Amino acid sequence: MTDFEWSKEEKIGLIKFNGGKKEDILNILLELQKASPKGCIDTETANLVADYLKMPYAEICQIISFYDLLETKIQARYVFKICNSTPCYFSKANDIADFFAAELGVGMGETTADGMFSYHFVPCVGACEIGPVVVLKDAVYGNLSAAFLREMINDLRTGKRFT
Repeated sequence: MTDFEWSKEEKIGLIKFNGGKKEDILNILLELQKASPKGCIDTETANLVADYLKMPYAEICQIISFYDLLETKIQARYVFKICNSTPCYFSKANDIADFFAAELGVGMGETTADGMFSYHFVPCVGACEIGPVVVLKDAVYGNLSAAFLREMINDLRTGKRFT
């Protein structure tokens, strides 16, 4: 993980760029989380959003806790999101979870000791035809095999850009 931290002014810039209004709250929070080196919405950022949008802090916290996509705890650098919708379940999503457990040496929802990887289930990502599916950052990967996932992990560990 990087030590870089966004300044208050940069965060406000992201809020404005993503609409800057109450009705844009979900997109604003997602973009702030994505930009955060911690991979989450921390208290300081939630307070900033509340102040900027003139919303109660408690309401921001309710929104963050309601949506599974939003996190309040520091996340691994790379979070594998395994689709467990019915089609993916039947196309062996559990085998993908078992692979990550064995390959990474951590349980679901846990982070590797180096802070690089974690994995968890997510609801349908809309790619049922290529299941099982894993989402990493903004990319969807399907028709997965152990060899493909092992190559992905090794490339990410060694700093190679995975495509």
